[in-house]
Amino acid sequence: MPRGRKGTPQDSIESILLAMSRRSDVDPDTLSHYLDRLDEEWTSGAREKVLHLLRTSDMQAHSAAALILSELATDFDLEELEDFVADPAVGDLAKLSLAPVLKELDSELADDGIIDYLNDPETAMLQMQLRLLELVGQSELGVESILEDVLSMPVERRMGFIGWLGSSQDPRAAKLLIPLLENQSTKVVLAAMEGLEQLGAAAAEESLPALNYLLANNSNRQVKQQARVILGRLTMQAPPGLSLDATPELSLHEARVSFIDGAGAQMVMLAWRKSDGLLKGVNLLCQDEWGVKDCYGTDEMPIERWQELVGSMDEQGFISFNVPLDYCRAVIAEARQQNKRARHKIPVAYAVWRPLIEASSPAAKDAPPTLTMLEPQIYDESLGQLAARGDELYKLPEFDPWLFEPFANLHPYINTYLGSDALPTNVLAPGRKRKSSSKKLETQKREREALVDTVLEKAVDIRWRLLYDTRLRRQAALFQLVGRTEEADLISAVAATLHPDSGVPSQNQAFLRALVHRSLERGLIHVMAEMLEHASLQSSPLNLFHDGDDYLE
Repeated sequence: MPRGRKGTPQDSIESILLAMSRRSDVDPDTLSHYLDRLDEEWTSGAREKVLHLLRTSDMQAHSAAALILSELATDFDLEELEDFVADPAVGDLAKLSLAPVLKELDSELADDGIIDYLNDPETAMLQMQLRLLELVGQSELGVESILEDVLSMPVERRMGFIGWLGSSQDPRAAKLLIPLLENQSTKVVLAAMEGLEQLGAAAAEESLPALNYLLANNSNRQVKQQARVILGRLTMQAPPGLSLDATPELSLHEARVSFIDGAGAQMVMLAWRKSDGLLKGVNLLCQDEWGVKDCYGTDEMPIERWQELVGSMDEQGFISFNVPLDYCRAVIAEARQQNKRARHKIPVAYAVWRPLIEASSPAAKDAPPTLTMLEPQIYDESLGQLAARGDELYKLPEFDPWLFEPFANLHPYINTYLGSDALPTNVLAPGRKRKSSSKKLETQKREREALVDTVLEKAVDIRWRLLYDTRLRRQAALFQLVGRTEEADLISAVAATLHPDSGVPSQNQAFLRALVHRSLERGLIHVMAEMLEHASLQSSPLNLFHDGDDYLE
């Protein structure tokens, strides 16, 4: 796919390929510049020169070629790439390097198809597996990418790969086996534990905390029994004094959370400083009826990029707050519990990043639990007077995205609510007086208020009120945490009034009326957005770290 070009770079194709084959720390702007230049000459010789890199025995050159092809190759290049794989003179590792590119282009040679064209399939696959372990040892992102492929394999092939990891005797294999202990079938979990036992003392530093965590958080009797046995054996082999708790030694850079939206979703963003000055970061999406819904991480983010990201989010309305790390971890812990209650699997990426996300200091273990939701208040007259100003919450940008959920319950009322807007009100027929237009507007207003009464009567029940009561109290706790106490008091009063025990009818609550009015006003836009999202979004838009920046690859 053609890339957007900036100016006319004059670098020679040879010098670009040499630089990319010798350096692994090319900065994002330079990399983008190189790819633009290659794109300009792609059909005029650049593609052939990139493929020539794969004919060498240089592993760095292979990696550079694979990166370039993943960015620039299109369907028009597929035939030449397949001919390259079919060439018996090409080395096996070079052919395997093309597997991800062929898969992305939907080639018949992707996955198992490429094996038929290998000169020595057994040796080639072993070498490729060893290269996978090299990738795993570099960062969590490598673990994520490999696990995604592993979990898409047929079960028997997946079991074979797990068995190879255990027999590899490479401690890096533990980084792949440990995430497989969570949210997988009993068969896969038992196989992963067996693999950790085969790795033995070499991987004990990571295996012991993982098995200890599994014992504390898994309810399967067979799994727990086997975990105890293996944990005991590995403990005997491990060096004396090795801790059962994983405590990654990284200093926190910043912990941030978004406000809670009307759908009960909240974003958590965590970043730690590495020794090289770059950030290791994770962003998670938590939703009160689902749990941890999505998780993405990055291993090498410049601090300036993090600051730009936070600023751009605020500008787009995704306001976030700098909060204590304990608050973030409390939010995540509650979401994890909801995953269990609702039987929703956590994302694979979370299992990879969990040791860093959940690691806590000894002092934190003895600290009182962090408040993520205010206690309910008993409704009284003073709270009712304050809640009468509930519609003022919509003056706050944090409440702008609060709409009625599930929005589908409002669909039958949208056309009726907006129907009067279909006729122009600023053009009067000859001889009509402006007063009659004024009466018409008053009539429309009364009709809309009556429609809101109907919606509140039919669409709001006790369960809905309890759900939104908790969402409001979670929002109030966050506002209180960041020092916005007056707004937190108003939100708490609205929540107390919304609770069924208040006895205040839904129709008499200012916040609920404002909520329904706003939701119906935005009805058509919301319906169109739902249709577009359903049609075009194949993956979550949560990955804030991937914003077209090549250094995140």
